[in-house]
Amino acid sequence: MKVLIVEDSIFVQKLLRKLIVDHIPECEIQIASNGEQGYNLFQEFRPDFITTDLLMPGLNGQEMLRMIRETDNKVKIIILSADIQKTTRDEVENLGISGFLNKPLTAEKATTLIQMIRTAYYAE
Repeated sequence: MKVLIVEDSIFVQKLLRKLIVDHIPECEIQIASNGEQGYNLFQEFRPDFITTDLLMPGLNGQEMLRMIRETDNKVKIIILSADIQKTTRDEVENLGISGFLNKPLTAEKATTLIQMIRTAYYAE
């Protein structure tokens, strides 16, 4: 299973990597720091899952999601963001996401994230 983490916070990048590897050790993980790097890695790496922030410098998560959906409707995408505006959430849900979690990442939300990845992966 391949997972792409798109997140501008180095702390959250490391936290997500450790969380995923600890619970799903067979994962191969790549990390991008903004939407542009995330889109480029998506094209090269072809992940099964993407976890992405929305609020990032440069190309943001919504724009990256829109670009990915123009070429791939199957990759599972989970949003992990501090942007809690209903219009933003509605927009990304209309683009076809597997889940949306609000930051900060708590132990309960981390458990939910792992369950979402496992459920989406094993549902195929």
